[in-house]
Amino acid sequence: MNVCSSIRILNGTRIPAGMSTRTCMSKRRFGDHSGVPFVVGQGTVSMALSPVPKSARLARTALVRAGLDPDLEHTVGLLTTELLANSIKHAGDVGDIHLAATLAPGFARVEILDAGPGFDPKVREKGSGFGLRLVDKLASRWGVERARGTLVWFEVDRRRRRFGR
Repeated sequence: MNVCSSIRILNGTRIPAGMSTRTCMSKRRFGDHSGVPFVVGQGTVSMALSPVPKSARLARTALVRAGLDPDLEHTVGLLTTELLANSIKHAGDVGDIHLAATLAPGFARVEILDAGPGFDPKVREKGSGFGLRLVDKLASRWGVERARGTLVWFEVDRRRRRFGR
């Protein structure tokens, strides 16, 4: 089942079916995943994920196939997994989790949107909350927006990498 003409990127930009710079993939390509539609193109990912732990693996695979810079693969994969885990934990079963990503050499921006009630994005010093502490340490920039649910985003930019701090 090709779903390219029915997907929207989170910012509302329609992805035209058959656009030569984008590659549309079928749901079967990554195996059964609750009928989740997605679009993977060179430098772009837009997908709806079920709120289950295996969604993180699907998201990481889609990011790599869309051209995630190999130098950023570990960091972006780790941060994506952490934010998806937070979304699954805190938003619960209120609907799909939407992931959008923009990728370029040395750069990645990942946005994760859920229908949850939101949270106080403080980075905790002790106890729980290690996921956001990790995002704060490894991402070049990150933030939280509350418009239609909770949108958490991060950017990893090789020129502004924060490793070793």
